[in-house]
Amino acid sequence: MSQTYHRVGFIAFGQRGQQLAETLINQLPEYGCPAAVADLREKPVVSPLFSFRCPDIPFFTDYRDLLKMPEIDTVIVSTYEDTHVKIIKDAIEAGKAVYCEKPIVPNLEQAEELYRFVTSRECFFQIGLNLPNFPVALKLKQLIEAKTIGDLTMIRSACDVGQNFARNFLLNKFSCKRGSFITAKLTHDTDLLQYLADSYAETVWGTVRNFLWRRHGEEPMTDDTAVIAGVLHSGTMFTQTLTSCGTAYKRNLHIFGTKGEMLAEIHGTEIEVRTTSGVSEMVSAPNLTDGGHCGADLLTLRGFLDYVDSGERRPRWQERILSSVMIPMAALEKRVVETGKWYRSIIGEELPAE
Repeated sequence: MSQTYHRVGFIAFGQRGQQLAETLINQLPEYGCPAAVADLREKPVVSPLFSFRCPDIPFFTDYRDLLKMPEIDTVIVSTYEDTHVKIIKDAIEAGKAVYCEKPIVPNLEQAEELYRFVTSRECFFQIGLNLPNFPVALKLKQLIEAKTIGDLTMIRSACDVGQNFARNFLLNKFSCKRGSFITAKLTHDTDLLQYLADSYAETVWGTVRNFLWRRHGEEPMTDDTAVIAGVLHSGTMFTQTLTSCGTAYKRNLHIFGTKGEMLAEIHGTEIEVRTTSGVSEMVSAPNLTDGGHCGADLLTLRGFLDYVDSGERRPRWQERILSSVMIPMAALEKRVVETGKWYRSIIGEELPAE
């Protein structure tokens, strides 16, 4: 693999864009550096670290000006999802490698459009789905692949963001028509459960509702709670819940197999393994890399830059353009949705449903 020192452009420079810029500066300085920023604000407020390390970095209010810079080979996109397809297309056509934050698109039509675009040409593209790189998720994947609890039968996934986070997040970010809180959060969680099971959702049912978060005198702009149930193509059953009405931010997984079960909190450091033979043990899953999101930001961004350095100009994780959004979007329809048929009709695989 031929390594390149990457000069990275950041398209949108809010909280998420700056988190990834600081990951690059602090933990991956040998890989590259921030080289330009495009943001709708002329002078976005930046962290002291960024202003100290990048004092002369150019700022643009039009991302197309950033894309014209020949020295920039890679861009990180963290705008709202309704702008992603246009920006990704422009960046790829400008010859840039693209890392785009989730949720990748606001609807299934754009998911198909983007999938067909990136798979129809040579390009570097990846979604910033980092939940599988949390230490607990990495260890869960190892235990599942080792058949520690036999074959998977069911996954219960529960995401509770807590009222402290939700109040600010929903009343501010989602006070305008900027997408759905359900897709913004559950894109992560439903992507993770499909990744752990090495399968994709065949059939999904869900329902959503707003209980708490609305401004006085206005209708809620997004729902704050969801319940989803379904069956993966492999036959494994799953449930996924989301609530913003609880007391703390946590993501709990309860995974059942033919020989036992595993319980874990994704932000934690241990997994409880129980077998049907009566053995119970705590398996350690420490954060060995440090950094944002339990070290997952480092692993995900480093993996992306290594992929670009590999020189293989084909999109990475392209199927997750479709699978990462189809479960939460099915829940928004409040009916049974045959997601598997839609998924296979696009990726071109005629797999029989199990």
